[in-house]
Formats: sequence, structure tokens, C-alpha cells
Amino acid sequence: MALKRLGADFEHYMVVEFDDFAIKSYNAVHGTDFPATDICTVHGEDLEVTDKEKYSYVLTYSFPCTDISQAGQMKGFEEGSGTRSSLLWEVKRILMELQETDALPQVLLMENVDAITNQQNRPHLSKWIEFLNGIGYTSYDQILNANDYGIAQFPSPSGVLFSKS
Repeated sequence: MALKRLGADFEHYMVVEFDDFAIKSYNAVHGTDFPATDICTVHGEDLEVTDKEKYSYVLTYSFPCTDISQAGQMKGFEEGSGTRSSLLWEVKRILMELQETDALPQVLLMENVDAITNQQNRPHLSKWIEFLNGIGYTSYDQILNANDYGIAQFPSPSGVLFSKS
């Protein structure tokens, strides 16, 4: 929605969301027709990143916040933990596949709840940022409140990680 509101010329190429209701909602809001897709079945080549000199690629991503919030008993998102929130590490797999073919997107944008930066979760977020740095990205994280940008949302702020190659 931010890109639309900014008047950016862009194309929705792929949306990866396994929940049928969430993808139907996304399609209704954006006028798209993406199928429900499990990230565990997606590979770097599926993104078809080509002609990076002509096009700028922005990969937006997130993961279930359930296990990093109090509602999910704060199980965390440690790599290999098997929590729903550890699906973040599937993005690592995809980025590694893209790196093998010199097809990394120029920009990454991650959003999640602000609990991603709390003391318990910060080591895992730091590990994620170290991975991104290792493949050539520079990252910046910030807590933003959607209400400050005219977007009606539950009053909990969001953690945003912006990475640029």
C-alpha cells in the first residue's frame, strides 16, 4: 500500500502466503489473483529476478509473529527451532539460492511486531542482520507506529528492518 500511496510504478510479482483467508484478503485489497503458497515450497529461481540493471527488485517479507509475542508464549524465532516464527529462516534459504545465481534483490523490507527487538529476541534478530550483512546488505531497523502514518491498526508498533545492497 505504501508504494501505491507514493505513486511508485511497480508490479506485484509474487505473494507467498499459505493462509487461504489472508491471501484472499490481499488479493481483494490489491486487485491481484495470487494462490495460497507455502514458503517451504518456494525457491530462489521462482522469483525470476533478472535484468537487475533495468529493474529494481524489492523483496518484502515477514513471518508469523505468534512465537515472538506474549500471545505465543514468547517461544522465539531461533533458526531450527521449529516455531511458526522461525519461518523467517526460509527467507535465508531463498536468499542463499538467489545469491548463487547473482540474483539477490537490491532492497529487502521486513515488518513484524515490535517484540522482535526485545531482549529475548534481539540475539536472533542480530543473527539475521549478520547474515544479511554477510551477503552484501546494509540493514537498518526501527520501530514504527502505523497510526503515525495514517493507517488504522492495533496500537502496537511494528518493527521494520530495511536492507539495501
